[in-house]
Amino acid sequence: MHHLYRRVTPAPCMPRGGLGFFLARGFRYVYIQAMSAADFLALLNILVAFLGVFVAGFVLFEWRKLRELRKEMQGFEERLTQKLYRNLKAAHRVMASYGLKNPEDRVALLESAVAQDPSAFNAYNSLGYAYLDKNEIQKAIDAFSQAVSQHPDDKAGYCDLAYGYLRVGDNELCLKYLRKAVSVDGTAQDDIKNDPRMAAFQGKI
Repeated sequence: MHHLYRRVTPAPCMPRGGLGFFLARGFRYVYIQAMSAADFLALLNILVAFLGVFVAGFVLFEWRKLRELRKEMQGFEERLTQKLYRNLKAAHRVMASYGLKNPEDRVALLESAVAQDPSAFNAYNSLGYAYLDKNEIQKAIDAFSQAVSQHPDDKAGYCDLAYGYLRVGDNELCLKYLRKAVSVDGTAQDDIKNDPRMAAFQGKI
């Protein structure tokens, strides 16, 4: 007995009889055959409305972020303006102190300068020398130490601190800070050579 076979060619994109085949047919039935033009427009309107809500929410979120950033920038500008004002005011007092001969007056003016802005250039250095003129050596050393703290990359603070310790006879600390000044700025070597106060330390640095 011969058996006859009929060749069945499946659809090119979907095998017949599978779950995907029936789902695809159902999808076509619902969205193509059953859906009217009015239903399709209604669904499209819903999708557009949803997209509009999403976009509106995103814009609102970004707007709030920009507003916060603007507030932060305004606060930064205000702080910077105040900082510059205090620095200029302190620098003016430092320069004014150079014309004062009375150590008491210089100390008072320079103390007000560092109170206004401790980081003002040469403020603590000048205050230290004003204290030296009053023979208040420890206060001078403290002022020079503050100069180093405010400007650790400036050789002047270390040289001044070295001189402060020289005034109290502490040659070891004097030499220490002279070497520190040279390590921070190599040009300090020439400054020390040309400073007669440091003649005893020539060749030791």
